[in-house]
Amino acid sequence: MGWAWAKLVALVGTGVAAVCAAASAQGPALVQAYLQRLGGHIDEARRTLQGFVDGTTGRLVADEATRQRLIDEFSRRVSELEQARARIVDAHPLLQPVELARNADPDILSATVDAFTPAMPLDTTSLVYAGAGLAIGWAVWEVVQWPLRARARRHRIGGGYPGRRS
Repeated sequence: MGWAWAKLVALVGTGVAAVCAAASAQGPALVQAYLQRLGGHIDEARRTLQGFVDGTTGRLVADEATRQRLIDEFSRRVSELEQARARIVDAHPLLQPVELARNADPDILSATVDAFTPAMPLDTTSLVYAGAGLAIGWAVWEVVQWPLRARARRHRIGGGYPGRRS
């Protein structure tokens, strides 16, 4: 019975580690999906800004003050999005998920996550993340087992349950 229990515990631990590895490998894939969506937002904001600047969209706005305020807002938005993109792209590949977490536009990130399809990327960065996730998964499993192992040791050493006299 002890052998079967040990194998079951090892199997569960392997499953926990594999799930953590697969989940961790999604970080770089999510970064790429976010950057694609962010690029679309930047392109659209630039196009709208250009429409106000050259007057094709600006004709819809009656007064010059409102038109200028819209130009300023779209210029600010384009700048913010481009800066966020640059911080993510310029980061070391292993740190890009961290930069994404620090610089992501919440609405764009939410839409990215909603449309995200998990994949198993095999690039170096994703494999490093998968390896880290595997190690974290094994560590979590070991930590979860500590109280159970301690109780089993007390049971074996003490010849029964604590507080019970033999």
